[in-house]
Amino acid sequence: MRQRKSYRQELWLDVAGESVKVLLSASVRKSIRLQVTSQGEVDIRVPVGTPKADVLTFVRRHQDWLSERRDAVKERERKRDSSLMLYGRELPIVDSALGEFLVTDQQVWMPHDWPAEKKEKAIDKWQREEARRCFTRLIEEWWPRFSKPGRERPVLRVKRMRTRWGSLSKRGYINLNLALLSLPEDLIELVVVHELCHLEHFDHGPGFKAAMTSCLPDWRARDKRINQAGLMLL
Repeated sequence: MRQRKSYRQELWLDVAGESVKVLLSASVRKSIRLQVTSQGEVDIRVPVGTPKADVLTFVRRHQDWLSERRDAVKERERKRDSSLMLYGRELPIVDSALGEFLVTDQQVWMPHDWPAEKKEKAIDKWQREEARRCFTRLIEEWWPRFSKPGRERPVLRVKRMRTRWGSLSKRGYINLNLALLSLPEDLIELVVVHELCHLEHFDHGPGFKAAMTSCLPDWRARDKRINQAGLMLL
């Protein structure tokens, strides 16, 4: 018998020979959504009333994709303590003899005697400041294209987002994912322009695509690249 109410449930399934925790949640939605969390767990969201058998079949059908995403998460975690991705480049984290935290074009200087929590906070603070500088500059560069009487420039919010690179709020916010800082700047620009185009077209219909082409003729090629990057970063 199908359940007709929203619910959340934990399951354990075999994925490529490994027992994996699956977070199953049912809510009012139209389709099944499958993703891998930053901890390597499987998060699946289904419409209310979806039979459990259909959910399990869907997961098994996507085992190869799940294995690929989980491997990407493990690789990202392996590198987290030894390097920092910045604008598409991998900067090694090296011991700082001066006892100072510093990010240069070539590497990240980190005091070796700092506890892990302090190191993480230092990197997070620097990333947020750098992201705000970069994102603000790109928004300012593109704003003349979208500015018009009565339209206010959206307020930037830098956030950690699990499933998307950015979003535009009807309340006047442009939300951009901190993880964008890991990408080459032309892909960051793609997301900024994408969200600004939503000021004129709130869907992804022909009007939106025409606006994107007018701003960035190669946006489709960039879109393919950022979708591939999402396998490693989101």
